[in-house]
Amino acid sequence: MKCFNSRAKYNNIDALQYAKQASNLAEKTGNSERKAKSYYEMALLTLTPELQKQSLIFTNKAYEEPYTKQNIPLQARIKELKFYNYSMLGLTSQSMKELFGAVKLLENRTDGDSERTITSIYGNIGNYYQTENKLDSAAYYYKKIYNLVKGFSKEIQAIRLPECYLAMGDVFRERKMQDSALYYYQKSYQFKIKHKNPSVFMEYICFGDYYKAEKENQKALNFYLKSLDNIKESKVNIEPYLFVYEEISSIYGILGNKQLQNEYQEKYNQKIRDANELKIKNTEKALNIILKDNESQLKESQKRIYLWISLCVLALFISLLFIYRTLRNKLKQKESEINQVTTHLEQKEKIISEKNEETKELQQKINDAYNEVINLAQNNDPAFYFRFLEVYPEFQTKMLKEFPGLRNSELILCAYTYLGFTIKDVAEYTYKSVNTVRNRKQNLRKKFNIPTEQDMGIWLRELINPNQEN
Repeated sequence: MKCFNSRAKYNNIDALQYAKQASNLAEKTGNSERKAKSYYEMALLTLTPELQKQSLIFTNKAYEEPYTKQNIPLQARIKELKFYNYSMLGLTSQSMKELFGAVKLLENRTDGDSERTITSIYGNIGNYYQTENKLDSAAYYYKKIYNLVKGFSKEIQAIRLPECYLAMGDVFRERKMQDSALYYYQKSYQFKIKHKNPSVFMEYICFGDYYKAEKENQKALNFYLKSLDNIKESKVNIEPYLFVYEEISSIYGILGNKQLQNEYQEKYNQKIRDANELKIKNTEKALNIILKDNESQLKESQKRIYLWISLCVLALFISLLFIYRTLRNKLKQKESEINQVTTHLEQKEKIISEKNEETKELQQKINDAYNEVINLAQNNDPAFYFRFLEVYPEFQTKMLKEFPGLRNSELILCAYTYLGFTIKDVAEYTYKSVNTVRNRKQNLRKKFNIPTEQDMGIWLRELINPNQEN
């Protein structure tokens, strides 16, 4: 409950802390339901490009729990999490496969949990079709949500119906059917006012977008300003809505007020910088929460190892004492006892030999992982970048910390370069022209401010592994 309440207030770090505590308690008691739910929450709370590896780990842990195998709505929500993760990796076909797989799990179920879950999934499908400009398909799924929500409780309707109205309004606005768009925006606003819901900033933003498209810039400006005030009053995380500052700056420019145009542009730039700094701090805090728990588990494991070693030493001491007394009292058994000692030595040598073999196997696995990444790159396999991050987990974190805003395609090109592939290699493996790859690489050199004489691959390896010789 503490985790849910913190997440509802957009305090994701506290929520992650509570979820981690819940998972620790659940693991101690062996409660599969609580483990599954806490893993799900942690997967949701680490769903960012910086923490995506952790999100995938928690997603898989949640999916493997016995409780999840019996809970169809939870299985569907986990598939929805996989959709988000695959989308961030640019694996569109795989991400949509997860969404439609979730629909298949839920479409014939009539329990409240399943219906509430499928409305979220329909919303993601609708959003996908809308971004692909397949507006009829998007409207079809928004309508399905609307028909389901009408049967929900009034409390849930108060949240979900306005979302449906706004989504439908956006579809009509993209169709250039402005009157129909305004109708649905007003319907959402009136519904919230009727149900005394003071959080109407999304409606104000939609009104602003509508009037801006209609060239009624003063009206658009008034609604954008109202949206910022309402966001503050509602105590909502403003980060997803920072674009409003840029819209306001743009309209002030159209209206000829350069002072306020520059003022709001600077506010936008500053808030983007603040958001990036906060994101870095929160990522570090989140990693510390996860790593701190891992350190605790490691310490517990070490304690058990030390105890085991102490018991072995004690047992060995007792054995040697017994051997000493036996040798002293029974000289005739000397040969037999010497044979026993020889046997012990042979066993130890065998253990040492086995450990050496294990070390060789481990080194071979490391080499195999590197070769696997190379093969995936050469085959232009979609799994290349995901596997690359598993082998070089610090790569994306350091790149995004130094250069926030890098696109996934830019990170993948950096990964090829980091591995030592030439422009010709990358062009061949990714089925692009040499000039295309050369231009993209040159743009990255400019963005990273790499000296002309510096090899980009060496520069990247020095950035990611500053203490490692190339």
